[in-house]
Amino acid sequence: MRKNDFWLILVLAVLALGSWFLFHSRTADRDKVLVVRKDQQVIQRIELKKVTSETKLIIPVDHGELVVAYDREGGQVVSSPCPDQVCVRQGKITRSGQTIACVPEKVLLTLTTAAKENDHDAILR
Repeated sequence: MRKNDFWLILVLAVLALGSWFLFHSRTADRDKVLVVRKDQQVIQRIELKKVTSETKLIIPVDHGELVVAYDREGGQVVSSPCPDQVCVRQGKITRSGQTIACVPEKVLLTLTTAAKENDHDAILR
């Protein structure tokens, strides 16, 4: 390996790290909102920055109760009457865009970022 190869690799590594930090700083989950849907209807929108401690939400479903726990970082399904328990085993969602679905009970948890009223969805050239 020559001296110039070392500098080239170093510059590429710094550019890669810089772009990674830039991307993640723009998509920071500062204003996360946990959206809880049942039968495609929004039953609750929870602004996680306003949550002070872990809270549980009990959702009545066809076969019993589905329990959702959430805090400032995210949310998870704690218990569900569904047979496979896939939604419970999925664990906690903490990043914007993540979803937990309990298909038998028709419940969907989605973590999104609170959009400002005049924000652009996308900018195209």
